[in-house]
Amino acid sequence: MLKYLLYVVYILIGISLGVWLFPELQLILPFEVPIIFNNILVSGTLGVLLVFLLFGWTLPHAHSFLKKSEGYLLSRSLIEILFATLGMMLGLVIAVLISLLINTLDIPLIGELVPIIFAVVLGYLGFIIGLRKFSEVLDFFPKSSGKTKSSSNALTKFIDTSVIIDGRIIDVVETGFLEGEIIIPQFVLDELQLIADATDPVKREKGQRGLDMLNRLQENSDNVRIEAVTYDKLDVDQQLIDIAKKENGAILTTDYNLNKICQLHDIPVLNVNELSSAIKTVVVQGDVFELFVSKTGKEENQGVGYLEDGTMVVVENGEHLINQLVPVVVTSVLQTNSGRIVFAKREKNK
Repeated sequence: MLKYLLYVVYILIGISLGVWLFPELQLILPFEVPIIFNNILVSGTLGVLLVFLLFGWTLPHAHSFLKKSEGYLLSRSLIEILFATLGMMLGLVIAVLISLLINTLDIPLIGELVPIIFAVVLGYLGFIIGLRKFSEVLDFFPKSSGKTKSSSNALTKFIDTSVIIDGRIIDVVETGFLEGEIIIPQFVLDELQLIADATDPVKREKGQRGLDMLNRLQENSDNVRIEAVTYDKLDVDQQLIDIAKKENGAILTTDYNLNKICQLHDIPVLNVNELSSAIKTVVVQGDVFELFVSKTGKEENQGVGYLEDGTMVVVENGEHLINQLVPVVVTSVLQTNSGRIVFAKREKNK
């Protein structure tokens, strides 16, 4: 759709250029132009051909630029875009006022060129200032007092890129177990955008999934916000540690190394992987449950199934039970470095 829209824009520019340029050329040419060219349709068609001949090579570059701009805007929250638009409008108003002042001087060329420059520069500066400083503007407004005492005392949580891409944090937030405000710092969002724009298809898919997960997270919780943070270089782990120290907050992550570094700095860490391990289904010897036997085991006549959390269950004499849902009783549980393995046999009483 965007590509076709670009074609329409180029065609409109060509028509406008042809209608304006070719009649002017006919006046300065030393010979008489055939009367067929004194036609607005012919002039517009020639203008379109000229634009595509001279600038057709810019179409893929313009398309790529607009796609990146689209992704950049979609990764921003609605309130950021609103403040950025207001900032741009303010910049354009200032540019108009300056242009009116310059026009009173009646200086050739300056009066035509300078207003355009001011409009571009001030419009851009207004957009960037509105985008980066919107959180400071929000500080002027009174804070909502509708929070409960427990949520106001909860730690502010700064979210890591790995947690957003992982996606399980959305389910945790939806259950209501995670209290307090969740903040996505600007540098985390920027890193996510870089991953989404990567040339490596695996990284690009992860980044795009992260952006989708971020949109879902904002939709499912009122306590999630993006915070504009100025930074010199994109060292996300160090930036997270610095901001968590400054704000006395916690860090949400699935990164094992970041978890250990935070412990060294005495920063509270909420690791989704540790949470997942903590709430795994606990089975002990003698427990009876239904299991779907999905494949054969390593040893002879064994069947293998899995619990909902992924724990492997080895069923004794269960090879003939493959693709069946059968009641089993736990005979023993083995804890290994890679996790737990449950050994069971078919429940005879069922």
